[in-house]
Amino acid sequence: MKFSTLKILVYIIFIGIGSLIYYENNFNDRITHSQKERQVVFEKYSPDKTLILSHRGSRYLLPENTILAFQTAMDLGADVIETDVRLTSDGELVMFHDKLVDRTTNGSGVVESHTLQELRYLDAGYRFSPDNGTSYPYRSKGIKIPTIWELFHKLSPDYQINIEIKEDDVVVAEKLWKAITEAMEGTGRKSRSLVIGCRFCAPTKRIRELAQQYANEKGLDRLPITTSGCEKEVTKFVILSQLYLAKIYYRFKPIDSFELLQIPTHSGAIRLDNEKVLSSAKHLGLHTHFWVINNVQEINRVLDLNVEGIISDRPERCIRIFKERGMKPQSQIIPQPLPNNSTGTYFQPTFDIEENHTCISLVCKLLQKSYHIAISLSLAFIVYRIFKKKY
Repeated sequence: MKFSTLKILVYIIFIGIGSLIYYENNFNDRITHSQKERQVVFEKYSPDKTLILSHRGSRYLLPENTILAFQTAMDLGADVIETDVRLTSDGELVMFHDKLVDRTTNGSGVVESHTLQELRYLDAGYRFSPDNGTSYPYRSKGIKIPTIWELFHKLSPDYQINIEIKEDDVVVAEKLWKAITEAMEGTGRKSRSLVIGCRFCAPTKRIRELAQQYANEKGLDRLPITTSGCEKEVTKFVILSQLYLAKIYYRFKPIDSFELLQIPTHSGAIRLDNEKVLSSAKHLGLHTHFWVINNVQEINRVLDLNVEGIISDRPERCIRIFKERGMKPQSQIIPQPLPNNSTGTYFQPTFDIEENHTCISLVCKLLQKSYHIAISLSLAFIVYRIFKKKY
């Protein structure tokens, strides 16, 4: 009797959980209008506007992560400059993507092993070729690796910027925050004109803490910057979304640490551009930016998903498609001619041209390889059953 009662209780619990999951994912938004208000990522833009974030400036058009590339992207009509920050050996911040300087400059070695002066001697336009290695028009043109000071002082303070911290280093976060406050107080840069991202959680949390301290001191009702989720935060969100649990879990434990997801369309065999992820994000008021979207068909496909941002190496392609869709004014002029090279830099061997996603946390790695793990376990079980039958 006790066992039967326990079974009934378990069934009731499972039915209740299943009903709650179904309700939250199919009816709740329509009946109760419980969808959270959309977050403000960039104060300059409406939360409903789909943004073009120009990856590393415009790296297929000009030497990447340079002032020239940043300015050209904005002249073309991009909405946001996306760039990367690293720390020199003498404690200065520079805008540079790779761990090594080899792919884009005439130097070699790790960025963090060079002083600022050593990096400034390098030619940041040295390896850029608009015709896949036939010519190198930007060599010896004085194009340098920019500093964080140049990013904030040589470009208009009205430009919206997305900065990714490349290393797991809270010192970078602290120095970056210092540069941000100096820019806000010295150049007229407005609150909520910057997004800071990092796949490592420690730097992300540190810059949020510093931003919160600043907001408290200044009496602000929200942080002066926006941050994207770090890898662990995003992985947790994706897993819960895939299991239809995100809307329930975050109802009781709301997301208050980040405002947007900046993710690839897929990680390994796991699709991140599916309805489960996007529906959960919209329900929770989060923005979604997909990277790195360069192909014309892919740009159109991602736009059909009604996301809030496309991070692309090809801003000119995005702008052309946005104009065709009525998302940019027809008066927006795209300067011609533009290079049409396929790699941006000509360096052998080419490395990660399309920037494939690699995980750093164990859970993310397991999720990324989940299909392979499932197949391996299935095959192992079949082999075990065969051998068991025979012997």
